[in-house]
Amino acid sequence: MDDQIAHDHNPAKSGDKSRRTANFLCPVFAQDTLLPSPSSWVCQGQVLNTNKPMGRPYVKDLIPPNVGSGPHRKNVQARTLGVWIVFVLVSLGIFSQSYVDLGPKYRAAALGLIFPGAGYLASANVVGGILFALTWASIPLALFAWFGAGAILFPLLVWSLSILGAYFTTGDTIWENSGYWAPGILFAGFLYANVSSRAERNWGYKKRMARNEFILRQAAKTDRLVAAASKREEDEELSIERLRKLQFLFDKAFQSLDDWSGFTIVDQYQIAALRYQIYQMMFVLGLYQSTYAPNAHGYVNEGFQRWERLTGKFSLDWDPVKKDNIMVTGFLLQGVMLYTTDTGDMRYTKPGSLVFNIDDKHSYSYSLHDLQETLVRQWSTSPYCLISYEPNWIYVMCNLQGMTGAVLYDRVFGTKSTEVLLPIFEESLNTNFTETSGSVLTIRSELTGFTIPGLCGAAGDLAAIMMGCGPLRNFSRSLWAIIRNETVQFDTKTKEVSLTGLVGADKIDAGNYRPNEYAMYTQLAIAAGEYGDEELKEACVNKFEQARGVNTAPTGSQYLDLENASCLMNLAALTAALIRPGAYHRMIQKGPPETALRGPILSEVPYPGIIILK
Repeated sequence: MDDQIAHDHNPAKSGDKSRRTANFLCPVFAQDTLLPSPSSWVCQGQVLNTNKPMGRPYVKDLIPPNVGSGPHRKNVQARTLGVWIVFVLVSLGIFSQSYVDLGPKYRAAALGLIFPGAGYLASANVVGGILFALTWASIPLALFAWFGAGAILFPLLVWSLSILGAYFTTGDTIWENSGYWAPGILFAGFLYANVSSRAERNWGYKKRMARNEFILRQAAKTDRLVAAASKREEDEELSIERLRKLQFLFDKAFQSLDDWSGFTIVDQYQIAALRYQIYQMMFVLGLYQSTYAPNAHGYVNEGFQRWERLTGKFSLDWDPVKKDNIMVTGFLLQGVMLYTTDTGDMRYTKPGSLVFNIDDKHSYSYSLHDLQETLVRQWSTSPYCLISYEPNWIYVMCNLQGMTGAVLYDRVFGTKSTEVLLPIFEESLNTNFTETSGSVLTIRSELTGFTIPGLCGAAGDLAAIMMGCGPLRNFSRSLWAIIRNETVQFDTKTKEVSLTGLVGADKIDAGNYRPNEYAMYTQLAIAAGEYGDEELKEACVNKFEQARGVNTAPTGSQYLDLENASCLMNLAALTAALIRPGAYHRMIQKGPPETALRGPILSEVPYPGIIILK
C-alpha cells in the first residue's frame, strides 16, 4: 500500500488542485478554469472524446493524476518516522556507549526502544526467545484494540512490557551483535515496505489510466439508465412485497425502549454497535418518507423521534459532540436533518432539544444548529479537512455521512458552509484518502499518518458510493464505474451475479463481524438501485434472499433470517428494496416537493392496522 512508508513519489506536485475538475486534463489545462469546447481533450497522452454522451458532462468523474499525493499526510508520516529514528539513535547510543557501565540488563532494555521485542535479542536466552515470540503474537491484537476501540494504550503497553521483559530476562552477559541485528531488522522492514509501496504506486498509476478509459463511458450509461428507470415523484409507490419488508423497521421502532430483540448486540465500539443500527433506521425512514410518503407523518414521525431519544442512552465518557466524534455528530446530523426536511418540523432547532444523558449527574444538551456548527468548525480547523473519531482514526465514510447532513442543513436553512468546505474536503479526499489507482482508503491514523493495508476493498468503495452520492455525485459515480466494470460479474441472460477481488472486511457481515459472503450483495444492490441498474439490483436481492432466507413475523413483516444476517445487514437489504434510481441523491439535494409540506398531511394513522404505500 502507498502508506507503508513515509516516502512517496508522485508526478503531481503537492500544490496541484485535486478536485475532479478540468485542471487535471494536462498538459492542455494547468489551472482550474472554464473549459473551451473542443471535440476532444488530451489527458496524459490519451485523447478523450468529450462529445455527448461520453464527453464534457462527465469530465469531473475522471480520476485526477494527483490522487494519493497529499503533502500533509506525507508530513505526518515523516514526523512519525523521524520520532522512530530518534528512538533508534537514543537506543544505540545507550547500548554502545562505554563511558558509564550500565550493565547488561539496562543495555538490553535500551535496545528494546528500536522496536517491540528488540531487547530480547540482547538477552539471547530461551526465556527471551519465548517472550519475543509472545510479543509479536500480541502485536496484531494490540493493533486491533487500537483500531477497534481507539485504545492506543495497548500497542504502547506491549512495547513497554517488552522493554521491561528484556531487563528482567537478561543475565550477566548479552549478545553484543544484537546492536547490529536489531537496527538491521528494522531497516530491512523499512526497505521492504518502501519497495512494495513503490511497486503498489506504480501499479496504481497504470490502473488509474485504464480506469479513466471506461469511466466516461460508464458515467454516460449510468445517467441513461437512471433517466430510463425514473418515474415522476408523485408516481412512486411501494409494492406490497416491499411494504412488508419496510414493516420490519416499524416493528422495531415501536418496541419498548428496553426491548432490543431483533437487534444485533456484539460491542458498542465499532460498526456493530447499537447506535449504528439506530442511525441506519433513521436513514431508511428518511428515504421512505422522502421518496414514497412525503405527506405521511403519523407513525413515521414517531419512529424518527423514538430513535432520536435513544441516541442518548449510550454511555460515553465525555461530551459526545464537542470534539473528535464524527460517528455521533455526523451520523446524528444526517438523521435529524432528514426528519426536519421531510416533515418541516423544527423542534430540534430549539436549544437543548437534543440531550445526551451520560449518567444521573451528567448530561449534555444541544440543538441541530449546534451539531452543524461543531462539524463545520472541526472540518475548517483540521489539516485534513476530515474529522477523526476519537483522537486518532479518521474514517472517510463517517465524514461523508456528516457532510451529507451538512449539505442537507445548508439546503434547508439557506446557509453556505458546505459551498466553501466541499472543494477543500474533496481535494483532501483525493490527495490524502485515495490510492494512486483511484480507490478510496477506508481509514487513516491522524496521529501517525498511516493507513491499515488490506482492511477492505470493494466494501469501502461501495460505502463511499452511497455516502458520497448526495454531496459529491461525480466522485460517487466514478467509484460506481470502477465497481461495475472491475468487481461485478453479471450475466444478463441467466441473471447470475458474482463479485471478484474481495479482500479483508469485504467478506464479513459488518453488523456482527461474522464471515458472510452475501453481505456485500446488499450494498451492491443499493448502489445499483441508485444508479438505475435495476436488473443487477434484482439479481443481488434474489441472491442474498435465497442464501440467507426470508422470515415472516406474526405482524406480516418480512426480513432476512437473523441467525444468518445481522440487523445492519437487514437494514441494508431494506434500503435496497426501497431505493429508486436517483432517489438518494434527490433526497439530499432536493427533498420532498414543497406542496407535500403545505398539506394535506396524514397526521395520525394506526399501526399496524394501516401501512402507507405512497
